[in-house]
Amino acid sequence: MVSKGGLRGGVVVAVALGMVCVAPPAARSQNVPDTVRRPVPAPVVPPPYYRNALARGTRSADGSPGPNYWTQWADYDLSAKLEPTTALLEGKETIRYHNRSPYALRRLVVNLYQNLYGQGVIRNEPEPVTGGVKLKAVVVAGDTLEVGDAHSAPSYRVDGTIMTIRPPKDVEAGDSVTLGFEWSFTLPQNGSGRMGYSNHEVYLVGYWFPKMAVFDDLRGWDAEPYMGIAEFYEDYGDYTASLTVPAGWTLWATGELQNPDEVYSPTTLDRLRQAAVADTDVVVASTTEVKSGNATAPAQSGWLTYRFKADSVRDFTWTTSDVQRWDATSAVVPDRNGDGKDDRVLINSFWREERAPLWEDQWKYGKEAIEFHSKYTGLAYPWPHMTSVEGADIIGGGMEFPMMTLIGPYQGRTAQDLFSVTTHELAHMWIPMIVGTNETRHAWMDEGSTTFLEDQSEMEYWPGVDHHRVEAQDYLRTAAADQEQSMMRNGNWYAPGPGYEVASYSKPATLMVALREMMGQDTWEKAYRAFISEWKYRHPTPWDFFETFQHAVGGNLDWFWTSFYYETWTLDQEVLSVTPMNGGGAVVKIVARGFAPYPTKVRITTTGEGVIDRNIPVDYWLDGHADAEIDLPPSVGAVTRVELDPDGYAPDVDRSNNFWPRG
Repeated sequence: MVSKGGLRGGVVVAVALGMVCVAPPAARSQNVPDTVRRPVPAPVVPPPYYRNALARGTRSADGSPGPNYWTQWADYDLSAKLEPTTALLEGKETIRYHNRSPYALRRLVVNLYQNLYGQGVIRNEPEPVTGGVKLKAVVVAGDTLEVGDAHSAPSYRVDGTIMTIRPPKDVEAGDSVTLGFEWSFTLPQNGSGRMGYSNHEVYLVGYWFPKMAVFDDLRGWDAEPYMGIAEFYEDYGDYTASLTVPAGWTLWATGELQNPDEVYSPTTLDRLRQAAVADTDVVVASTTEVKSGNATAPAQSGWLTYRFKADSVRDFTWTTSDVQRWDATSAVVPDRNGDGKDDRVLINSFWREERAPLWEDQWKYGKEAIEFHSKYTGLAYPWPHMTSVEGADIIGGGMEFPMMTLIGPYQGRTAQDLFSVTTHELAHMWIPMIVGTNETRHAWMDEGSTTFLEDQSEMEYWPGVDHHRVEAQDYLRTAAADQEQSMMRNGNWYAPGPGYEVASYSKPATLMVALREMMGQDTWEKAYRAFISEWKYRHPTPWDFFETFQHAVGGNLDWFWTSFYYETWTLDQEVLSVTPMNGGGAVVKIVARGFAPYPTKVRITTTGEGVIDRNIPVDYWLDGHADAEIDLPPSVGAVTRVELDPDGYAPDVDRSNNFWPRG
């Protein structure tokens, strides 16, 4: 979702430094008295559950999945009927849950996300109260269960958004169990800015069915209450869904439509086939056609049932409307099936002309984003379509689902703003939709990676501005004001203020760029693509991420992870002075004012030798030094300019002192 050098341990860009004179180790840290010593970053010590996973062989020390890695799986068969005039949804569901873990399960845990909108449920922010989920039947292994303590006897209990079930018997390792639910709920008009409806004419139905929680190799059942801000941790599965809406309402969903001839008119289907191989916009159904009911097939009963099937996804979402125009085209992605040819992905856009005029080009933004991300990540988009839904009255920014995104109208904004949110939401198809990170515990892993990809794609499609440096400003301003909070904090535990957003979006994106600059493009890209490839349809942690990049460089980056990910230490390196020497040459003095260590790139312009580059490796600062002096010989002539971090990608909170002379 959107609201909107040198390496320690052997891989060091240790270019000749001239003479470096070691200054006393007294700290000159920002806003810290000189009597305080510079801290040394502690080593990264993963939590016990991660160390246990290493010992069991489900994870590897190089950051890749271990030989004994496993994930759970579920097959969902869903059916639902939506009454748009009342926003009432009634559903039935069968889940075949496969226990692929080595453990017998004495209990089962299910997420009931719509209970966020129930009376008395704990929430981070105010939400509309619509009553939550009304369970009509809960059936497990053929037995109808009643409410109980879910401990000693087969029963279930509901605590907020979490349902715990004691099945009639344990689900043994390698076995499976069938669960059945019948339920209903009234959709909130605006559900946390993530799902809901507009004027009872546009619906985005998300987080709408009882869903198995994640049981993983780290903690077992990992089900935290949904409280409205922190997002989700989801397992993978296959889905079939039968979705019933009034005749004349278009509908699209995660997966592939199985009965197109039963629900859409021949004209609509013909245009859809054209769009599937097109590079330009195809109006599949105009506003007039949709409003008149001519976009869909006739239905004597007054209702249409759309049937979808989706494989290997972590969620299932759908949209329906009786007013939205439907545009489509296709994206070209690298070969996915091994036939040596590029493949096509259908790109859909559902929108209202009077509410979202910028959406005239949304088909193009979707196409560009899918094509860019497929190439940059090294993993071609794997699914049949990517669909954008305009959600005026529901959302301001954007929200991601497998193969779908809900985005605000962006009325009164710029075309680049709409492209930015689109490419951000579509980047989420890679993380967390394919690489299944835990968004609740570690929001930076998906939001930061996605923000980085957003900025990288803007560098190509909206050139002329360094979008990475623009992105960094939110983090740097917040850090300089001493208002940031640790990136390693659970998403539900941030104090009010900019902490959650900065720690989840701009800071990790900024650090990704800094990491790339330190490692070098080729080495970084190898690690980046390896992480995505190795963890697709799996559940990586921060420590898998850390080890993947450390393994790529063959060195220890704990100083980086500790200083910036665990701690909120700031980097502030300053050109303190340039002192001419008798007989020529000069001494350039660099001061580290923040606690965070970081390799220093120094560019010195002279009258005698032109531009001279010097690097101070991070090991120098890790030894506790606060100052460094660069001695320049008489042959260089006079020093006319000194600049730290000439590329501009170090996360330095005060760039005004990176230059000499000032101004």
